[in-house]
Amino acid sequence: MTGALDGLRVVEIADEISGPYCGKLLADLGAQVTKIEAPEGDPLRRWGPFPGGESDPDRSGLFEYLNAGKRVVVLDATGDSARRLIADADVLIDTGTTPSSHRGLVAVHISNFGQHSPFRDRAETPLTMQAAAGWISARDPERPPVQAGARIAEYVAGAYAALGALTALRIAPTDQVTEVDVSVLEALLSTLPYPMLMAERMRALGLPSNVRQAPMLGVVRAADGWVGINCLTGQHWLDVCAMLELPDYGEQQFAIMMGGPERAEFFAAAQPWLSERSVVDIVELSQALRIPAAPVADGADALRCPQYVKRDFFVDGGADGWSFRRPGPPFRLSKTPAGAAHATPSSRRHRIAPVDGPSLPFAGLKVLDLTTFWAGGYLTCYLGAFGADVVKVESIQRPDGFRYSGALPIEGEDWYERGALWQATNLNKRDVTLDLTSQRGREIAYKLAEQADVVVENFSPRVVEQFGLDYDSLIALRPDVIAVRMPGFGLDGPWRDYVGWALNIEQVSGMSAVTGYPQGPPCNVQGPADPIVGVHAGVALLAALEHRRRTGEGQLIEVAQIEVGAAVTAEPVIEYSMNGIVRPREGNRRRGYRQGVYPTDTADAWVALSVRDDKDWSRLVDVMDCPGLPRDDHDAFDEAVAAWTSARAPTDIVAALQDRGIPAERVVTSELMYELPALDGRGYYEDFCHAVTGRHRYPGWPLRITPGPTRHHRFAPPTLGQHNDEILGALGLSRDELAALRRDRVIGERVLSS
Repeated sequence: MTGALDGLRVVEIADEISGPYCGKLLADLGAQVTKIEAPEGDPLRRWGPFPGGESDPDRSGLFEYLNAGKRVVVLDATGDSARRLIADADVLIDTGTTPSSHRGLVAVHISNFGQHSPFRDRAETPLTMQAAAGWISARDPERPPVQAGARIAEYVAGAYAALGALTALRIAPTDQVTEVDVSVLEALLSTLPYPMLMAERMRALGLPSNVRQAPMLGVVRAADGWVGINCLTGQHWLDVCAMLELPDYGEQQFAIMMGGPERAEFFAAAQPWLSERSVVDIVELSQALRIPAAPVADGADALRCPQYVKRDFFVDGGADGWSFRRPGPPFRLSKTPAGAAHATPSSRRHRIAPVDGPSLPFAGLKVLDLTTFWAGGYLTCYLGAFGADVVKVESIQRPDGFRYSGALPIEGEDWYERGALWQATNLNKRDVTLDLTSQRGREIAYKLAEQADVVVENFSPRVVEQFGLDYDSLIALRPDVIAVRMPGFGLDGPWRDYVGWALNIEQVSGMSAVTGYPQGPPCNVQGPADPIVGVHAGVALLAALEHRRRTGEGQLIEVAQIEVGAAVTAEPVIEYSMNGIVRPREGNRRRGYRQGVYPTDTADAWVALSVRDDKDWSRLVDVMDCPGLPRDDHDAFDEAVAAWTSARAPTDIVAALQDRGIPAERVVTSELMYELPALDGRGYYEDFCHAVTGRHRYPGWPLRITPGPTRHHRFAPPTLGQHNDEILGALGLSRDELAALRRDRVIGERVLSS
C-alpha cells in the first residue's frame, strides 16, 4: 500500500520535538524519512518516559513516538555520508543551519526567530519562547502566569514546518534550493485568538485592552473529577443557567465572564449542584441540551475515553520486550491511509510545474468553504492566501457563528461584521449566502460543489449530511473531489454527535490536565486547539492533492479535532501506559532546569527565565550578586529570584540576563504584540482595509518561502454575502433570478432578524 507522499525523500537533521514532529507527519503520510542523529544522541532519548522509570536511551517513549516509521542513522551531519543523503533528498528538515546547494531541494529551517532575524542567536528555552509569544497567561489569580504544559508549544512549529514543506514543493524550481524559514515565535503567535486585534478593538470602544475573558463555566469540579462546561453563545449560557437551576443569572453573563463581583457569587451558587453529580452525568446532560461539555482527561483518562477507544486511536509502540501506547496519525485518508506500511520509494517524485509563478502555490485550486468558527476557516484562509479561489458559504438565517465571537451588539446593527476573530480567519475569501434549508439553496450549493477541487467543513457530522453535502454525495457531483471533514470528535464513535469547540478539544485531549499548578485546578490553554487542527488538516490536504496529481483520484480526509489535540499532547498518555503514572501539573517548571515566571517592579508585568546548566547558574549568581542562591530547593530558588526581579523593570531584567546568555523574556500581553522587535523586517503583520471597520494589521503565517510568496494575504475579509452577484452570476443566474432569491431570503447581505 502506498501513501499519499509515496516517492518523497526527506532527510531530518533535528532533535527534541519540533523538527522530528515535522518529519513524523510526513512519514505518517508515506514519505521516506531518514533521520540523521548525532553520535551523542538526540537529547530526547534522555527525556523519556522510560519503562519502569529507569533511564534507557534505547527505550525513550517520546523519542520512539516522534521517530517511528523513520530510518535513523548515526552520522556526523557535516560529513560526506550526510551530504550524500541530502543530495538525494527532496526535503531537508533542519533546526540548525545545515548548508546545502543541492538543486531542487526544499530546505525547511526551524528556528526561534527565523534564520535571518537579528535575534537568531538569542538564548531561549521553550518557557521563554512561550513568554515572548504571549502563550503564558494568568490562569490562577493567586499565582504567577503559567505556561502550557506537556511541551505542547514545541509541536506547533513542527506542524507549520510540514505545511510549509508541502506548500513549497508545489512551486520549488529545479535549478536552486528553496528555503522554508519557520519562526517558532510566529508559530506560537499564529495560534492565539488574535489578541492584538482584540486589544485594538477594546481600546477603540473605550474598554480595557488587556482583559482576558474567562470562558464560562470553564473547568469546574464535579463529584468525581474535573469537567469542562464551555458556553460559546448566549443561548448556551441560558441553557447552562437552566441546567444548574440558576435561571436568575441568565442576564448576567457578560459581568460574570469579565470577572465582576457576580462571578464568585455565581460559582458558589453552582458548586452544590456540580458536587452532587459525576463527570459522566454532567457531560451527558449538557450534551443532551447541546451545551459543549467534556471531561478533563489526564493520561489515564484519555486511554479509557470511549471515543478514543472505539476509534482505535491509540496504538502500540515499543519493541524488543518493551511496549506502550501512543497516539496514532492525527488524520485519516480514505484512499491512502496514514501510518500504513508504505512501500519503499524507488524513484524521485515529479514536482508540479508552477501554475502562475512562485507567489501563488495554490493558483487554480477551487475551494468550497462550508466551515464554521476557527479550525476549518483557518485552513481555507491559508489556501486563499496563496492563490486558491475560496468561496465561503454562509446564510442570512445562520451566518458563521465566529462572526459573533468578540463582537458586541452595542456597536450597531452591523455588529456581526465587526468581530476581529472572524475577520482575521476569513481573509482571502469570497462570501456567498445560501439558505441550505431551502431546495433552491441546496441546488446552488451542489453547482458550486461540482466546480470545487476541495470541499472543507468542520461542523458536527450530522450538519452537512442533512444538506446532502457529505462525501458520498459530493463524489456523485464530482468524482475526484477531495473532501476535508474536521469534526470535533470524529465521524464515528459514541461521541460522534457531541457538540464542542476549542476548549472541549483541550479538555478531552489532555492539554488542560497538564496546564496549571500542582495544587491548583487544570487550566484551559485558551488558544491553540483550533489553528493547530487547521494546520494538520492542511498537511493532509496537500498530501492528498499530490496523490490526486499522480493518480487522478480524490478522497475523504477526516481530521478529528480531539485526535490532533492528543497527538500534540502525547507524553502524558505515553508515560501512563509505560508506568501507570499520572505526573502532577508542573506549573512553570521543567525537568532538568531551574526556571519560572517572576514579578517585576511594573504592575502586571512578568518575566520568564531559565537556568539550563552550570554556565547559566554561575552567570545568574553573578548578575544577581547572590552567591547563596538556593540550587536544590526549587521553592527557595523561586523566592530568591522573585525578590530580585520585583525590584527591577522588565526590560532591565531581560537585558541583564540576555547579555550574559541566560534565557529570559518578558511575558508578552496583547497590547505589546504589534510592537515586538523580533518581528521587525519579517512582514508578519499586513494592513488591509475592511469595508465596515476600516484598516487593520492582520497576522500572517509563521513561514517564509524563498523563492515563493512575497505576501501573507491577498485581500481583506468579506462582508456577509458580499460576492453573491459575482459568484452566482458566474453560475449563470440572471438578475431576475437573483432578485427572486433575495425576495425568498435564499440569499442576502444582512443577517435576518429573528
